[in-house]
Order: sequence, then structure tokens, then C-alpha cells
Amino acid sequence: MFGFDGSTKAIVHFLEQIKENKEGNKLTHKEVRAYGRLMLALVPDLSVDRPEEIKCLLAAMSTAGLPHYDRSFAAEQILELLEEQMQRKSSCPDGF
Repeated sequence: MFGFDGSTKAIVHFLEQIKENKEGNKLTHKEVRAYGRLMLALVPDLSVDRPEEIKCLLAAMSTAGLPHYDRSFAAEQILELLEEQMQRKSSCPDGF
């Protein structure tokens, strides 16, 4: 898609911002929901091991009515999934 290489590095920055936004001091609900929807659209093009779990968390993050803390929690869980994937790939030469 438009020369996008599937790297997750691009979304990690946004997920970190959302993770640190537990009280809504920096990002509004509307902004977090927009980021969630935008990242959700990218999941099919991302090189991730567990896309269904990431899609579920992004979809939840994008729904109306959640407090900032819950959106922050979802972002943190996605970051943990991505970190686990990176550790697996770095510890095994074939990435499995």
C-alpha cells in the first residue's frame, strides 16, 4: 500500500502517546478514537504475528464511551504484543 513496508515502528509512537494518556491530559477521546481507527485500517498491511488480537484492541480503543484509562490499557496491551514479537524475532534466527 503506497510503498508502506508493514513496519510497526510507525504506529508505536502513537500507541505510546495513547498509553501515557490515562487521564486525558494530552489527547481527547476524539483524537484517541481517530488514531485507533486509522491504525485499525493499517493492520492488514502490518507485519504482525497476532493481527486478530491487535484488531480487537484497536476496535475497542475506537469505540465510544470508554474512559481514557481503558484506551490507555488497550494501547499498552498492543505494545506488549509488538514487543513480544520483536523479542521472538531477535532471539530466533528464523523468527519463530
